[in-house]
Amino acid sequence: MTEPDLARRLLDAHVAHEMAAMRGVRFLDLVTGEIDFALRAASELTLDQVMPRDLIKEVALKYVSNFRLPGAIPEVAGALATRLKAHPANDTPLGKVVSRPRIAELVEALVEMRTLRQQVLRSLADNTGIQAGVGTLMRGTARGAVDTGRRFADNLPGGSLGFSIAERVAGRMADTVKGTPVGAAVDQSARELAERGAGALLGYLTDTAASSVTDEEVHDALLEVWDALATRPVRELADLVDDEQLVALFVGLYQVWLDVRDSEYLQALVDTGVDFFFDTYGSFTLDRLLEEWGLGRDDLVEEALRFGPPVIEALAEAGVLEQLVRRRLSSFYESPEARVLLG
Repeated sequence: MTEPDLARRLLDAHVAHEMAAMRGVRFLDLVTGEIDFALRAASELTLDQVMPRDLIKEVALKYVSNFRLPGAIPEVAGALATRLKAHPANDTPLGKVVSRPRIAELVEALVEMRTLRQQVLRSLADNTGIQAGVGTLMRGTARGAVDTGRRFADNLPGGSLGFSIAERVAGRMADTVKGTPVGAAVDQSARELAERGAGALLGYLTDTAASSVTDEEVHDALLEVWDALATRPVRELADLVDDEQLVALFVGLYQVWLDVRDSEYLQALVDTGVDFFFDTYGSFTLDRLLEEWGLGRDDLVEEALRFGPPVIEALAEAGVLEQLVRRRLSSFYESPEARVLLG
């Protein structure tokens, strides 16, 4: 037998051996043996030994800051959310999705954020847009009060005549200044007065709420809101936002993400996060690190047996598995070192 023939036969036998080890009942032995060996090696190696933190920072920054995401992501996310909204599972009551004890824990955490709560209320009270809106409401309420006064006067002897005379006098005064700089100034002054009054009212309500409403009252109020929502199906909440609004929301969030990801602030967060992780776990051996994150030997074996066989069978049926194994081994059998041994 010539040297090339012997090398080819040895390669064929080796390929057949490796493929048999990856299929059928022998795959379990292969998986458990390799995982056990890897874990034994991992017990002697720490994270700092095998992975420099600077490399992790570079990779994290690459995918956070530099990697360009496809522009279709917002539309895809919107389409996915639309399909999720239409799923029959949305008929499930909200209280069966999230339990009340979990909500109670969240509410307790929110109630303890007194400073944040007070700051949000103060920010709302100081917002000029909200003040303008409340001021407009107050002016409208005042006009409504005039209409109510008219209806009341109509029921009194002589009241209707008196109210009409007062209206005509006030109307002539308004017509005198209407369309003039004086009229504009009066209207502007009325608007500003209403907005200042609205600001004072909002500030008073904010201070009163912050000082007089106890944490227990806030806690009970939030739980009452949850109890009312818990019996309603998830669909009712999902339907509050239509499909177009949902897509617009995803597009807006995506644009915000594009701005944030290029900021130095996000890069600082990534650096700090990676440093914290390595400062905390750098001295951990790799097997201990896996356990710390909830991955034990049984989990690794289970997932290998879950995903390995179907993938390997698909590759084998497509003829790709043999090609992969043969490409990996053939370089040795065709090497000068193998020829010397076979000669």
